Amino acid sequence: MARWGKLKLTYPTKQRQPKPAQDPIVGRLKPDVAPHPIARTILTKINLMRATSALQPIARPALTCLALLLILFSRRPEMFLNPQLWAEDGLIFFLQADADGAQALLTPFSGYHHLLLRIIAAVAAPLNAVVLPAGYFYASMAVTIMLAAALFSPRIQLSFRPACALALGLLPHTGEVFGNLTNLQWLAALGLVWLLLASDATRPWQHIGDMLTVTVLGLTGVFSVLFTPLFLYRAGQRRSLTSAIIAGLLACAALVQAFTIYRMGSDTLSSETAWSFLNTIEVIGLRLIGSLCIPLDQAMRLPLFFTIGLGAVTGVGLICAACWPGQQRDTRLLLVACIGLIIAGTLFRFSHEPTALDVITDGDRYFFLPKLLIVWLLIQGLADTGWRRWACAGMCLAALTTSLSNWRYARFPDRDWPSYARRIEAGENVTAIPLNPDWTFSHPGRHHLP
Repeated sequence: MARWGKLKLTYPTKQRQPKPAQDPIVGRLKPDVAPHPIARTILTKINLMRATSALQPIARPALTCLALLLILFSRRPEMFLNPQLWAEDGLIFFLQADADGAQALLTPFSGYHHLLLRIIAAVAAPLNAVVLPAGYFYASMAVTIMLAAALFSPRIQLSFRPACALALGLLPHTGEVFGNLTNLQWLAALGLVWLLLASDATRPWQHIGDMLTVTVLGLTGVFSVLFTPLFLYRAGQRRSLTSAIIAGLLACAALVQAFTIYRMGSDTLSSETAWSFLNTIEVIGLRLIGSLCIPLDQAMRLPLFFTIGLGAVTGVGLICAACWPGQQRDTRLLLVACIGLIIAGTLFRFSHEPTALDVITDGDRYFFLPKLLIVWLLIQGLADTGWRRWACAGMCLAALTTSLSNWRYARFPDRDWPSYARRIEAGENVTAIPLNPDWTFSHPGRHHLP
């Protein structure tokens, strides 16, 4: 019995199995070192799943951009199938690119510079005049798609990014900002809004891209004048060299645009104004919430007191959206500030002719960006809780219903541009060339310019 007391029980220990080898570069499991064919098959499937998931960050924006193109095609298919010049596309950008060459890049129009549009016109100038409208169209679509894809950047914090991108095409609008060069500036200004919301660049190519973006877009339209205070506020909040450089570049562009407007004596500097407080509130109510959430045929018949009430509610709602505590408050504040500055600039632009904004479809390009940013605010509200979430969802549904009720953009007549373009290419002096919407211009003929 004593012998048994000295015995020690021992148990076999489990030997730890070595982990399957991994690729030190990409972290993939190596099927070729697995001890069993079934294990090799499993590791191969795992690698395939990982590769598929790695494509998701690319597939999501790609599918969204494709859906945006399909939406725009369904709303005006003829601009894809038969691109045409629009207004100043021919009279200003095409004609001056032919006549003045590189000098046209620095030529102001309507009191300020349009650098991005001039660059596109200069790049497209060597094209045959027959395909020139297609060149302008595809350039404008490329800018639209780049703006939509940029919303998926990790540098910008937005909820429901696909919805924000698709709102570009789903927005209740006349569609005049799409498919032409003249009104591309209203879409391109969204690039400045993106940069305003984006975090500071961290990589060299991001720094270069941001500086090029703020310079080119700052010299395209008057948005640099409007947004410079916001970029200065942004730089003061972040206290970083990168944000200070971006704000400085935009301020320089704003000074150039402001000086050009002053030197050319644009009618936008008229000191006379016919705006009254109630008239301002009425325009805000009719052109923002009225055209956004009420079908067009009904919005055009709204009584005056109702549009004034809508304007007051819109103003109070925007102030609440900017000041309400919670997630993404800084983003909401900047979006509301952008809306306010654009509306203020529009009212100043039409201060000498306020009746020009009485018709809900006239000058809709001036309200495209404010309406889009309002929809973005509503989409961000979907991430909230309680009654605010349901209120935002209801307004988004109303905006979508309004858009569906007027889905097709107005169809413009075919102006038979190729027949005139061939005469221009032949060097003939062509007059009374028709353009949409009901414009005409003359071209002295290519290769025979003075």
